Amino acid sequence: MRPLSLNFSLFVMAALFICLEVSCNKLIDSVQPSDQVNASTVFSSVSNLQEGVLGVYTDWREEYMFQIGALMSDECKPGLQNYGANGTGVNLFRWAYSSLDPNVTNAFLGPYQVINRANLILNSINSVPAQSNADQLTRQQLKGELLAIRAFEHFELYRTFANASAYNASSLAVPYVTSANILNKPSRPTTATFFLQMQQDISQADSLIAPGNNDVTRMNQTALFALKARIALYTGNWANAVTFATQAINNVPLAGISDFPNIWTDQSDVEVIFKIKKTNQSPTYPEGVFINVPQDIVLFTPSNKLINAYDSADIRPAIYFTFDSSLQSAGQNPPYLATKYAGTYGQQDITDEIVFRTAEMYLIRAEAYAQQGNITAGESDLNALRSNRIKNYVPQSFNSSSTLLEAILTERFKELAFEGHRYYDLRRLGYPIQRQANDLQYSTDQNTLTSSNTAYILPIPQQEVLANPNILPNNTGW
Repeated sequence: MRPLSLNFSLFVMAALFICLEVSCNKLIDSVQPSDQVNASTVFSSVSNLQEGVLGVYTDWREEYMFQIGALMSDECKPGLQNYGANGTGVNLFRWAYSSLDPNVTNAFLGPYQVINRANLILNSINSVPAQSNADQLTRQQLKGELLAIRAFEHFELYRTFANASAYNASSLAVPYVTSANILNKPSRPTTATFFLQMQQDISQADSLIAPGNNDVTRMNQTALFALKARIALYTGNWANAVTFATQAINNVPLAGISDFPNIWTDQSDVEVIFKIKKTNQSPTYPEGVFINVPQDIVLFTPSNKLINAYDSADIRPAIYFTFDSSLQSAGQNPPYLATKYAGTYGQQDITDEIVFRTAEMYLIRAEAYAQQGNITAGESDLNALRSNRIKNYVPQSFNSSSTLLEAILTERFKELAFEGHRYYDLRRLGYPIQRQANDLQYSTDQNTLTSSNTAYILPIPQQEVLANPNILPNNTGW
């Protein structure tokens, strides 16, 4: 589905395109003039409303951002069968994409699809009949979850398509959409205005979401703390980053060495703050970014740079990667599969999509402490995480904030690999993306992308520009 700014004909054309991924019944539903729907009519009870909100969660496809985070960065390299004009994501990896690239378009459309569905319910949620006090509390909780989802998806759009690498209050963000009118043609607000609108959603969600709900498949209170901590990191609000990361850490402890492997096979939710539930009915899966399981094609493997970043006593490589002798025989270097989301026996490729977990909160807080000059607190958080990932780890000391910040960024590279962070981390800091020569697809490919290069920041997709002239200007160079 196209975002809300499109006229109806383009809206229908985009919906037809999405028919490749969703059922025909869902397509028919999606192309109705759904901005006219009244939630009080569609949802005759809070129980029905609950089902509608679950549908919003089902549409949430964070793997689009996992793809951007991995393919634009130095985390991976293309598989030997994934090359040329028909390669999947190869142009994105080679920084040779255009504003028509489907990976760019999906990263724009996906969040706005979720926002649209959330808005359809939010616009009339207060009119859904509540028969009891329990119903009223449930309706309130659901409203809070939808507001939190709307804020989260807008933040994903901001960090992907804002016209600046580091936070800049006066630069252009992306439209913050709170209406379900598909004929709207919104313009791009400044980043300051954008975050003001987001803060309104977050504040309202904070007042509605009940504390103590531990369902990790819903936007619970701890997930809201985690979202606020991540936003504070990106906006350079170090005091808030410490505060909100601490609130999340206090609610959900860090996984230890014995527990950590189990969260990637859905056998444990230790350390998980929020995840998107995946089933055999889900249209997309995170493992699909790296391996086309039905066709048995390796799309991307972990990069040599990533594999070589770990110590020998580190437990993470055995969890994130798998040696494959057939890749070695074929000449793939390195001969490893990215299997962080490989699933379990009988459920290959089907794994829940972890969006927030406690390790990220430790790294956010460590970075915020270091930025404030509190080296002792920052190294304490970094050492705490490493102690839970490296056997017989000896705590390390740092003599400056700069060396500590460098170590934290490296730890984010290792800990959060393939979780949609690496490109965004480098971008928010304005750092160059640097690949090793043995991680390039072709020897003639460039191995460094700096912030002065047009391809460093993704464009608003051309389809959206054609449909909504108000969204211009596009990002610099596009």
